[in-house]
Amino acid sequence: MRVNHDRRLLNKAAEARDCRISIRKRADASWPGDHSRLSALESTGHVQRIGSHDGLEASVAVWQITSSGLSQLQVLTSGAE
Repeated sequence: MRVNHDRRLLNKAAEARDCRISIRKRADASWPGDHSRLSALESTGHVQRIGSHDGLEASVAVWQITSSGLSQLQVLTSGAE
């Protein structure tokens, strides 16, 4: 079964209390694959990057779903693409 990462990430953001999704840098200082997927969603206007935090133990990037992203999620979950 193929995973629709756009739907998965938009749904995760939409279900969050603050409508945000964050990605933590790996221990080897690389970003997981979802970082590039969220950057792609940002380029289409479905999420907006609202910041990043470089902490002592980890770096975190944060995006928030937009109204366009909520509309896209509705399309994706209805089965029409």
